[in-house]
Amino acid sequence: MYAAKKILVPVDYSNTSRAALSAALQLAEDHDSELWLLHVVDGMDDALQSALDNLAEETGVSEVIEAAETSLLEATELERTRAREAGRTLSDRELKLRVTGGNWVDVCLQLIDDEQIDLVITATHGPKKGPLGKLLGTRSQKLLRESPCSIFIVKPKGYPYLRD
Repeated sequence: MYAAKKILVPVDYSNTSRAALSAALQLAEDHDSELWLLHVVDGMDDALQSALDNLAEETGVSEVIEAAETSLLEATELERTRAREAGRTLSDRELKLRVTGGNWVDVCLQLIDDEQIDLVITATHGPKKGPLGKLLGTRSQKLLRESPCSIFIVKPKGYPYLRD
């Protein structure tokens, strides 16, 4: 039987991302898995992120990171509440939080490698419009192609509370 020991869920706070978080919480509960929550700040290049990481205490970046971590925890609690209302109780398992900048796919791949992630549960917002979007695909599709681990992709209408 397949059991994911470490699950990663990137969170961008969209409804679809919250559905991916819900699925991750449930699977982590079922498999007693370690759960990693990741929020990547778009547009922040790797060099700037490295400088900010090294100066976090002096520049106030630690407060920004703490605020993002609080948002991740609040999103998790909302999904636990939704699960409880649907008749499923989820434990308050410890979460591993990562807030960083850089290219979303590269950050995911690095975390998969660094932490030996078994499963990524991610949201897709659907294909980009136009010929370039069809050619390049979504970030989730790129992660699917490049990841060494299994990927579970949640579509926008994949969960009942998103169908309203």
